[in-house]
Amino acid sequence: MRKISLIVYDFDGTLVDTLIDITDSVNLTLTDLSLPELPRETIRKYVGKGVERLMSQSLEGSSFKDIPQAVALFKKHYSENLVHHTDFYPYGREILEHFKNKKQAICSNKPEDFVRRILNSLNRLHSFDAIIGGDSVNSKKPDPEGLISILEKLNISADEAVLIGDSPVDVETGKRAGVYTCIANFGLGFPEEIAIANPDCSIDCLSKLKEMFC
Repeated sequence: MRKISLIVYDFDGTLVDTLIDITDSVNLTLTDLSLPELPRETIRKYVGKGVERLMSQSLEGSSFKDIPQAVALFKKHYSENLVHHTDFYPYGREILEHFKNKKQAICSNKPEDFVRRILNSLNRLHSFDAIIGGDSVNSKKPDPEGLISILEKLNISADEAVLIGDSPVDVETGKRAGVYTCIANFGLGFPEEIAIANPDCSIDCLSKLKEMFC
């Protein structure tokens, strides 16, 4: 087992399953713009790099080029559909409780307000000592700025922390900050991309974290 003082979780695809609500909100936006809806598996590929990237990729191939307008529409729809289908992945609540004596934080590319509102709706906002969203710092992941700010805020050294994520973006973020990386194989990432990213370890279920870290 690896001894740690801090667990930093990515959000979408790692701790909380948000895909259906995100997909529905993207498609509501596309409908508003008189564009065809996209399959859930297509939108899944675009999640994790921030709202601007999500909508930019969702609009690829269309004649609509006003990304800020599309982002604003998406945020409106998503704000109204945050937790219709969203919940923790299996054992998510149990893991947060198991590690309650450690520092726990979120480092996501999702806007911070959405992260906080979802956690509040799921009655778990109190579990986290720090929350960084894509708009909390100047640069989104894979830039390590947000992760480093968490380490500094909580006064934890990089070698005492682990970053749990579901994509190569998370692995790169952790490596650039000098933090141990763990991939959630059940998330939104794709196996072939994850393998190339070369995380330090991986899990197929959140419950496995109890056997790996202390």
